Amino acid sequence: MELHPAARTVAVDVLVSGAQSRSQLAKKMRLSPATLTRIVRPLLDTGVLVESGAVRTPGRGRSSLPLDVVADDYRFIGVKLTTDSIYAVVTDLRAQILAVETVAEPSLEVPEVVGAVAGVVARLSARAGRPVDAVGVTVGGRVDNGEMVADSPYLHWRDVPFRTLLAREVPAPLYLANDVVGLTMAQQWFGYGRTHADFALLTVGAGVGYGLVIDHQVVPTHASPVSHLPVDPYGPVCARGHRGCLTAYVTSEAMTAYVAQAHRRRLTYAQVLALARDGDPAALRVVREAAHALGRTVAAITAFTGVERIIVSGEGVGLADAAPDALREGRLDHAAGDSAAGVSPAGDRAAGNSAAGDHAAGDSAAGDSAALEPIIDRMDFTEWARGAAVVAIQSQFPSRLGPIS
Repeated sequence: MELHPAARTVAVDVLVSGAQSRSQLAKKMRLSPATLTRIVRPLLDTGVLVESGAVRTPGRGRSSLPLDVVADDYRFIGVKLTTDSIYAVVTDLRAQILAVETVAEPSLEVPEVVGAVAGVVARLSARAGRPVDAVGVTVGGRVDNGEMVADSPYLHWRDVPFRTLLAREVPAPLYLANDVVGLTMAQQWFGYGRTHADFALLTVGAGVGYGLVIDHQVVPTHASPVSHLPVDPYGPVCARGHRGCLTAYVTSEAMTAYVAQAHRRRLTYAQVLALARDGDPAALRVVREAAHALGRTVAAITAFTGVERIIVSGEGVGLADAAPDALREGRLDHAAGDSAAGVSPAGDRAAGNSAAGDHAAGDSAAGDSAALEPIIDRMDFTEWARGAAVVAIQSQFPSRLGPIS
């Protein structure tokens, strides 16, 4: 059954915003009560929406039965692939996590990964308690047409028809997407972006990821357009030979390499952050410059897109907590007025290294609406797997009409 576009809009709004009365929905959608009633009738007839407990409306009149979804009637599985592990979750329709499984990646050979993912999906399906509606899988790298892993530098895959291969082993509808796209979708419907028509997501860690939502629509990109954003023409060089780009500053590999060279020993990213917090000069300089570059990028995204909400996440986002003052300074570098006076450029490795200041939550330059504070949230790989589940949820709902009997 084909849904009217307005019916889909109503169903999604109820899913994302929660139970609402017909009058609330009609006002929000700018529809007449009669039109709203006509639109929701097929949603009620097929069980996509249900009437929940009666709510007394103000003043005289009959009680209104708010419309809602029965989230527990649905099951979705989300799988996030990393270089060394498979993270998977079972969720309901509102992406509430009901079960989790994490297993070691057997290898990066495609057949072995297919078998391992199929095994995880089978085990979680057995624990789901209901038939699984759909499965979403996300990977780092470029995914073409929801079918082909065109280029994944983390898995070392090129032109792998992963969805087709996995679909042979997984009976439920299967969807494949880039991992940052999945995380962006999760924030769009069930996270920090839920109440915003426009927002951006920036992730840092082994690489740099970028997601953008404009007018409630995820803007598709084949690659992260900010990965090699020029931050400072005198900065360090990334692996591709770009001087002073974002990747050269904020990736965990780049930061660890700089500090390890100074200390003449191998270090982990966690050790680099710990050294910075302890005031180690080399680590603190690198972490502050990375945070400063990240702040400049946040400001650039705001300037380029006009979004007022920017979410910063990823396994490397600890650099923001280690040097919040540098993040704030970078964000205000090009703000209007004199609020950024005296700030050292990100690429100046001879700049002074003050201790990390107070966390900048809630702060913005006085009178400078462009300098909006980003939301900082690490979001572990379970949350990325939840994003994969949301890829499946957005692909299926409300096209799968009717709850499970």
